Amino acid sequence: FFLVPVEEVITSRSRHGAGTEYRIPYEYDLVAKPNERIARGDTIARKPVRHLEKDARVVDVEPLQRVIVEMTNRNEEEYLIPGEKHVRRDIRVGEKIRNGVPLTIDGDERYVVANKGKIVLREKVRRITFEYANGKTKARLIPEKYLGKVRKGMSLKAGDVIELEDSIVSRASGLLKVKEYKDKRVVTIQRIEKRRLFPGYVFARMGLEIEEMNALIDGLRGAVRYVGSRFKPVPIEGPEMKLIKRKAGLLEIPTAAAAGATEPKIEVDFSVGEVVEIVEGPFADFTGEVKEIDKDSEEVTVMVKIFGRETPVRLGFDGIEKL
Repeated sequence: FFLVPVEEVITSRSRHGAGTEYRIPYEYDLVAKPNERIARGDTIARKPVRHLEKDARVVDVEPLQRVIVEMTNRNEEEYLIPGEKHVRRDIRVGEKIRNGVPLTIDGDERYVVANKGKIVLREKVRRITFEYANGKTKARLIPEKYLGKVRKGMSLKAGDVIELEDSIVSRASGLLKVKEYKDKRVVTIQRIEKRRLFPGYVFARMGLEIEEMNALIDGLRGAVRYVGSRFKPVPIEGPEMKLIKRKAGLLEIPTAAAAGATEPKIEVDFSVGEVVEIVEGPFADFTGEVKEIDKDSEEVTVMVKIFGRETPVRLGFDGIEKL
């Protein structure tokens, strides 16, 4: 038989960008489990159907446009803009934005970005005001696309649906990581790549004569020669083959480390001594030199020069980017 040993490697976010990062509001239930594998198309989180808790009358339905800006400390600022106003076309999810930038075409000062950050949400919503039997009112913001059959003047019963279910589905396969912040969870799917342990080599177990083996090798596309000799195969010793099989996950490792033997290796796309840009936290937009990489905790120490002195800053792998 032939063997091409491979290993699994977790690639860093700085290499693939933020395409596999998901903003999960706390009103969503996390379905996927942290530190476990997830496949493309699997559900990450789900927001259940929301029902009216008691009888009420709809006294107002106000159309609004919601824009959420994530600041460098990962906290969020929400802007609710009247539906009749026109939000600028360049206000798009994923775009960075400076403080002082107006969100509307008319430059209304009430809707000017207070702190620089990144736009993480832009959607149409309805502010529904319910009036209960005791005369008290309560307003709820519901995204337009998930709004149930709710109209101004309607009388609703307890248990009526006011907001439909929603799910967030993974667009990639990999290892799921979760970080919790004040306003939301951030889920990252770390891509897992399969790579050859020994690129350019094929291992074979054969009980053939030399002539038959040569004929077989000649029939393999791209095969050039045997290792150790051009014309005569050199057997691989038993211990060496055991090592290869263990690295490929084909043979159990007889040590305490065996429990983690199938875990993919973590690979980062930056190295100690490299200058990187910080993209998260109070030091965002600073550059610094990578001092230490801790793969176990998935954190990196960057030396940042502040007031002429170098200060160590500890960040997650997703807190820095290559220049």
